[in-house]
Amino acid sequence: MDSHLRRRLLLSTSALLAVILSAGAAAAQTDPEPASSQQARPDAPASVQTPAATAGPVTVGGEDVTDADIVITGSRIRGAAPVGSSVIAIDRSAIQASGAVTTDRLIKEIPQVFDLGTSENSRGQSGGNSNITFGNAINIRGIGPYATLTILDGHRVVNNSRSVDPSIIPSLGLERVEVVADGASAVYGSDAIAGVVNLIPRRNLNGIETIARMGVARDFHESQFGIAGGKTGDWGQVMVAYEHVFRSNLSGDDRDFFTSDQRRFGGRDFRTTQCNPGTLTVGGVNYAIPAGGVTAANAAALVPNTVNRCEGFTGQDLFPETRYDSVNATFTVHLTDWLDAFGDGYFSNRRFRRNNGYTGATVTVPSTNAFFVRPAGTTDAESVQIRLDELPNNISFGSTRSWQGAGGLRAKFGSWEVQGQIIYGRNDDTSNTPNGINTPALNAALASSNPATAFDPYGLGRTSAAVLAAINDQVFNAPTLNRFTGAEATINGTLFDLPGGGVKLAAGYERQELEVALGIQRGAPSTPLTFRNYARKVDSGYAELFVPIFGTGNAIPGLRRLELSAAVRYDKYSDVGDTTNPKFGINWSPFRGLTVRGSYGTSFRAPLFSQIYGNSSNIFVQPYADPTLGGTIVQGAALSGGNTGLRPEEAKTWSAGADWEPTRNLRLSLTYWNVKYTGQVDSYLGDLAILSREAQFAGTGVILRGADAAARIRELLASGITVARGVLPANPVLFIDGRTQNLGRSETSGIDLVGSYTLETEKAGIFTLNANATYLTRYLAAITPSGTLIDRRNTVFNPLTFKGRGSLNWLYDGVNTRLTVNHVGGYDNNTLPNNGVQKVDSYTTFDLGVTFNIGDAEPQGFFDGGFSLSFDALNLFDRKPPFLDFAPTVNGSGGYDATAANPVGREVAVTLRKRF
Repeated sequence: MDSHLRRRLLLSTSALLAVILSAGAAAAQTDPEPASSQQARPDAPASVQTPAATAGPVTVGGEDVTDADIVITGSRIRGAAPVGSSVIAIDRSAIQASGAVTTDRLIKEIPQVFDLGTSENSRGQSGGNSNITFGNAINIRGIGPYATLTILDGHRVVNNSRSVDPSIIPSLGLERVEVVADGASAVYGSDAIAGVVNLIPRRNLNGIETIARMGVARDFHESQFGIAGGKTGDWGQVMVAYEHVFRSNLSGDDRDFFTSDQRRFGGRDFRTTQCNPGTLTVGGVNYAIPAGGVTAANAAALVPNTVNRCEGFTGQDLFPETRYDSVNATFTVHLTDWLDAFGDGYFSNRRFRRNNGYTGATVTVPSTNAFFVRPAGTTDAESVQIRLDELPNNISFGSTRSWQGAGGLRAKFGSWEVQGQIIYGRNDDTSNTPNGINTPALNAALASSNPATAFDPYGLGRTSAAVLAAINDQVFNAPTLNRFTGAEATINGTLFDLPGGGVKLAAGYERQELEVALGIQRGAPSTPLTFRNYARKVDSGYAELFVPIFGTGNAIPGLRRLELSAAVRYDKYSDVGDTTNPKFGINWSPFRGLTVRGSYGTSFRAPLFSQIYGNSSNIFVQPYADPTLGGTIVQGAALSGGNTGLRPEEAKTWSAGADWEPTRNLRLSLTYWNVKYTGQVDSYLGDLAILSREAQFAGTGVILRGADAAARIRELLASGITVARGVLPANPVLFIDGRTQNLGRSETSGIDLVGSYTLETEKAGIFTLNANATYLTRYLAAITPSGTLIDRRNTVFNPLTFKGRGSLNWLYDGVNTRLTVNHVGGYDNNTLPNNGVQKVDSYTTFDLGVTFNIGDAEPQGFFDGGFSLSFDALNLFDRKPPFLDFAPTVNGSGGYDATAANPVGREVAVTLRKRF
C-alpha cells in the first residue's frame, strides 16, 4: 500500500479514536450508565444464547442467556439477533465433543455446508482449479466456493485473494462458531451471498487448558497438541492459544475404491494404456510391450492388436500430508468505567506435501534412438504410450502463512457505544512442483543414438540417471502474496423507546485496502520468478435499524412480540464500481413459545483479482465438434485471459420460518430459504463441447462465426495478442471468447430443520437429542442470462438434495456418552455415456464417543481435577464410500465421490484434556 495512503488511513482512524475518547469522557461525567446495561465482563458465563426477546434461533449449548451487549452474527445491533434469519452456532462444549482436529472440519460437520470446490480432497468443481495449496473454505448450500463470507469476531480477515481457510484459528482458541445461512451483504458486504461464518475467539478463559489427541485409521493417522492460557479480572482479560496438528497423507493406492478398473464394482474400465511396460504403436496398430521389456533380439514377442492396461493414477494422494501450527490471542482492558481497549490476532502456518502420482506420456521414438525396436514388417513412425516410473513421484509442496492483528477502543456513554479499530494482515501462499517434465530434453533423449544419453521407452530401464535428471528438472512455483489493511468505525445504541422496547440503531464506516501479488515461475530452475501486482480499495457505509412494535410493555393476545429490522449498505470499489444492498426482517410471536420470521435482501460478490486480470491474454487454436456440420471437427480460435469489464455478482435472497419451543426441553426450528443468483463469473476456455449449447450463448459474443469471427481474430492479432498454441487457419470461421464473463445464473431453494430435546431424570442422568437437516427443493442453473435453467439438484458434483446430522448425548455421573449419525442422501451420476444414469447409494456413518470427566470442572490447582479422557470411534462401522462409476482424476474422486464421502474409514482416537 502507498505510504502516504497508509498514513492518511491511520491518521483518520486515530482522529476517530480521539473523538471516541472525548465523547466517552463527557458522557461518563454527565450521563452514567445504568448498572443493568453495563458491558459483560470477561468472567461472565461462557455459554451465550440469543436474547429471548429479540432473536431468532441460535443453537448454543441448549440454554438462553439474555445480555444486552451481545452482538450476534448477522446483525450489528447489540442485544438483537438478526431479525428474520436463523443462526446455527457451535459452542465450546460442542467443539470439545467433536472429532474434528481443525476448525474447517468442525464447521463442515454442519449439514448446510457442502464440500464442493475449495477443499483439500475435492478440487474438481467451480473454484477448485485455483486451490493449488489444497486449502479448505466454507461453501454454504453448495452455492459457490466464494459465496460464503468468513469473518473473525465480526470483522474481516485477510485471505489468499479468493477465500479464507477457517483453520487459521486453532480450535482450542475458539469460544464458538456462528453460522448465518442467509444473505448478509447489507451487514457485511461482499461474499455474503449464501451466508456468513463468524469465528468467535475465547475471551473468558481463566486458567490453562491443554489437549493431546491421537487418531489412527488404516494407513492414516493424525495428532493434535495444544495449550491455551487466559486470565480474567476486573481489569479485563487476556487469552493466548497454540495448537499443532499433523495429518498424514492418504494414498489412493491404499483404498481399493479409488481405482480405474471399476468392473468388479459393476462399473466401467478406465484403465490407461500409458503403463510400464507400455504399448508401442506403429501405423495405427498397437503392440503390447511384454513384461521385462523388448529389444531387437526379442522383437517377435510384439503381438499386433494388443495393449497393456494399468491404473492411471498410481501413487496419487487422495489428500496431502498437512502440518498446522496456529496461534490466536485476545485482550480486553477496561481503561475506565466507560472506555475499553480490545484486540485480537492470530498467526497460522499450514504446510502441505502431496504425491501427485507418476507421469504418463505418449512419446514419438525416432529410428535414431539407441534402443530402437521395430515390430516386424513395419515402416511407419513409431510411438510408445508409457508411464515414467523411473522418474520420482510427481510431488507438490508448499504452505499458507497467514497472520493478522486487530485493535481498537470502545467507548460507552448512556445507551450508546462508539467503537473504532484498525486491522492489518498478511497471507502468503506458495505451491511448488519441482520435478516437471522437460519436453525438449525428453525429445532430445528419444532421438539420441548414444546409449549414455538416450531415453529407453522399451521397459528395460536403461536410461542413465543423468538423463532422467535432465528430463525431470522443470519447476512450477506460484506464490500469491496478500496484504489487507482495514479501518472500522461504528456507533450503536437506542434512539428512543416505544412501548414494545427500545428502537436501536447501528451505523458505521469501513475502509478496506487489498494488495495482491500473483507470482509465476514455470520452466527451468533458472527461470525468474515474476509477479503481477494489483490493488483494490473499498469504502463502505452501513446502517441498521431495529424497531420493536410489540414487546413486553404492550403485548396483547396474538401479538406477544413483533419486531422489524431494516439494514442498508453502500460499497464503493476502486475497480468494479459500486453497489447498494438492503435487507429487511420481521419476527412475530403470537404467543409464548412460537416465533414466525421472515427476511428479504440483496447480496453481492466482487470478482476476484484472478478473474479480472487472469493470466496473459493469448489465442489457443483448439478442435471443436460442430453439431451444425454433423459433428465435424472445426478448428476454432479461443481467447484466454481476464476481463477488466467484470462487475460484481448479485443475488436476491429471502427466507421464512418458525421457531417453536412448546416446553423448556424441546425446541424446533423450520426455515424455507431461496437464493436467486445472477451474473456469476465463469469461463469457457477449456470447454471443447461449447458448440452443443450454442443457442444459449446467443447475443453474448462468446461464440462468433464466419466473417464476425475472422474480424474479431484480426482485431486481436492487430492489438498484439499472439497464438500460444496450435496453427491458426488461413481463413478462420470460429471464435470463442474464453475469458471470464458475468453470464451464469442459478436459483436455489430448500428447507432447514433444526431440533433439540433434553430429558432430565433423577437416577439415569440427562439425555439430549439434537438434529439438523437440510433439504434442497430446487437447484436450477443456466450458463447465460437467457439460457435454459437446468435442474442440477441431486446430481454428481452438485448440491445434493438431503443432508442430515443427529446426535444422542447421555450425561451420567461425570461420564458423557454420545452417538452421532451423519447421512447424505443418494443421488444420480449422470456422466455415463448415451445419457445413462447410475443411482449412487446414500451414505450413512455413525460416530461413538465416551468422555470421562475426573475431578472438579473448575479446579483451583493442578491436582484438583479438570481432567477428561475421551475415546472416539469415527465411522464406527467402517462404512466405505458408495461406488461412483466415474474415472479417477488428478483432483480427487473416481470410484468414489470425494465431495460426499470420507475415504478415511474407521478412525479410533484418544483425547486427553486438562484444565487448571
